[in-house]
Amino acid sequence: MPIRQGSIDGLCGVYSVMNATEAVIGKFHYDRKLGRKASQRKVLFKKLIGYLAKQDMLEEAMIWGFENIDAKGGSIDIAVKSVKRYQKRKLRKEIAFDTDEVTLDVYWEKLTEHLSRPGSAVIICLSGLIKHWTCVRRITPSVMILSDSSGIRRIARDRCTVSTGRGDLYILWPTLTYFLSTEEKND
Repeated sequence: MPIRQGSIDGLCGVYSVMNATEAVIGKFHYDRKLGRKASQRKVLFKKLIGYLAKQDMLEEAMIWGFENIDAKGGSIDIAVKSVKRYQKRKLRKEIAFDTDEVTLDVYWEKLTEHLSRPGSAVIICLSGLIKHWTCVRRITPSVMILSDSSGIRRIARDRCTVSTGRGDLYILWPTLTYFLSTEEKND
């Protein structure tokens, strides 16, 4: 079986930011100023990889991934600036919880409320079954529907726990959960 892109690198944090950005704004627009070989998607990817390189985190992230995608001036902020520059839209980020001491019911309810709004997505951190960053684009009472770089399409609620749990469940981390949405233009 061939090696799949992403199967041995730790760039899920980069892809989760890109997937969440696209889930919020829709497809990236083509911009002629960028030239034929560079789409806005590639420009954002380049900026995210460049950030890791400047922070001397690229090698570590490539192999092991990275813990905090939201360091000040980090990956999510880069996406916010890119959307403002190329899409002329304001992307808003918010840390979903200020503590990991929440129940799964509270976690699910807050994600459901956020994702009920148009132009919204959620970036989450998983551990347990897999250590991974991903984008939640929709949620139902029983399942999260993802836009995921590794091919995971859904995560059933009954396979989740919050902050601690057995290794055979997906562990969700509230303080590593980020809401993204668009803000209305103020013309």
